[in-house]
Amino acid sequence: MRLLLCTRHGALGSSSRLRLMAYRPWLEQIGFRVAISPLFVDADLRRLYRGGRRGRAQDVLRAYGRRLYVALGIRSYQLLWIEKELFPFLPAGMDGLLRRIGVPYALDYDDATFHRYDQHASPLVRWLLGRRLIPLLQGARLVTVGNDYLAEYARAAGALDVREVPTVVDTRHYAVSRESADGEVRIGWIGSPSTAQYLDMVREPLRRLAQQRPLRFIVIGAREIPAMGVPLELHDWSADTEAALLATVHMGIMPLRDGPWERGKCGYKLIQYMACGKPVIASPVGANIGLVTPAVGLLAADEEQWLTALRTLAADARLRQRLGHAGRALVERHYALPAWGPRVAAWLRAAAGPQS
Repeated sequence: MRLLLCTRHGALGSSSRLRLMAYRPWLEQIGFRVAISPLFVDADLRRLYRGGRRGRAQDVLRAYGRRLYVALGIRSYQLLWIEKELFPFLPAGMDGLLRRIGVPYALDYDDATFHRYDQHASPLVRWLLGRRLIPLLQGARLVTVGNDYLAEYARAAGALDVREVPTVVDTRHYAVSRESADGEVRIGWIGSPSTAQYLDMVREPLRRLAQQRPLRFIVIGAREIPAMGVPLELHDWSADTEAALLATVHMGIMPLRDGPWERGKCGYKLIQYMACGKPVIASPVGANIGLVTPAVGLLAADEEQWLTALRTLAADARLRQRLGHAGRALVERHYALPAWGPRVAAWLRAAAGPQS
């Protein structure tokens, strides 16, 4: 069976890499011949992350041209697995062609993509596109989602088969190491440039903690961040170095505003921290609430709670060790790629088969 992964980005895009491409080995094991067709290639994403808006229009036009060319040949596939949508911000009829020509497809969401339309700043966009994903969801044979907020939307839209699949890690690539004993507390954050805005929420707690003890803030994946007022260590993201860098921190954090878009987030960075045996601190928003129990970390809703949580973990190495070990065990039980690979592959095989 031929399976086409219609991803949003190439391997540089975390959602594309982790939620679709990572399952290729298991899909091939059960008989799929897998092809991958990204909407935006890695060069497009690099330019965007560097702030290169100048050529963005050309990148978008080329991307839509590539996607349209691929769409002309989709009849040769037994199944499409689509990341979010085929043609973002175009009328729903463009994605609806899948139903009209009878090509089976599955969808995956790890963001509240529907809020890009139904909560857009433009009333015209909200009117024209606010419900554009609903026909796509209704025609899908399978919809995989990263949390229950996304699942609730998909089911309410009329999706027939909705499965919750967390964004998982390959634990073989994440080592648990001993903490450095130099007296400096290393606090880590990993993310894309688009999510660095949330670091503003912890700027004051970090600054106040730095007045009490030596610390360093380790940022992986974004260089344009709010002025933090504490010693910084900035690293570009790389698949080859992310796990090793996370292994050097004493704790990992995930600040997040409580808004509709944020409730669609799936807490992947928390899973990464825990895979390295690190305790976590997170805002109590969306999937974070279920991920961060007292066994593995702390939740912090405002600046005072963030300061208290940071101070608590910074002062207690034994607590960090206990929470970190529990977090690693949690990831091995519930958020490891080898446990989910066969399951997701089997669901997609069923979606590609005859329907009763």
